[in-house]
Amino acid sequence: MRRTPQEPIRAFLIVLLTAGVWVSPAFADTESLKTVVNPAHLADTKQFGFSQATIVSSKARVVYVSGQIGVSEDGPNDFESQVDRSFDNLIAVVEAAGGRIEDVVKITLLIKNHDEKKLQYLVNKRRSVFGASPPASTLIPVPTLALESLEFEIDAIVVTPNQ
Repeated sequence: MRRTPQEPIRAFLIVLLTAGVWVSPAFADTESLKTVVNPAHLADTKQFGFSQATIVSSKARVVYVSGQIGVSEDGPNDFESQVDRSFDNLIAVVEAAGGRIEDVVKITLLIKNHDEKKLQYLVNKRRSVFGASPPASTLIPVPTLALESLEFEIDAIVVTPNQ
């Protein structure tokens, strides 16, 4: 049997491609819909409840969650209470869309009159909600939100399995 000059190259490429699929951390777990990315030369932001980036699997369905707020007619409306209720609302919307909080890949946080005390509360809240698989996150301090009584708002991008 005569070999063509392309056969060794083709075999080499197949080995490389196969090895890349098995070794690549972004695709090592084919069941995972997202992969958290924190490059070694950047700060490990997982300790603050967010990641530098998130890779979304092609097997995922993307859900965009509108800004969730936590103002209540019945309870306190301080910053901490609004944050807690906003995250509860976010979790409810994520679950209604067929996802879990672990499926959130990106959040945007809007904080009225941002300061260090509010930041610390938010860091602790993100860690408690997202745990070991935090989403990418952007925090934007703002002078005001849609209503004067609002102190906090959160929106999200979520990935769920294709159905």
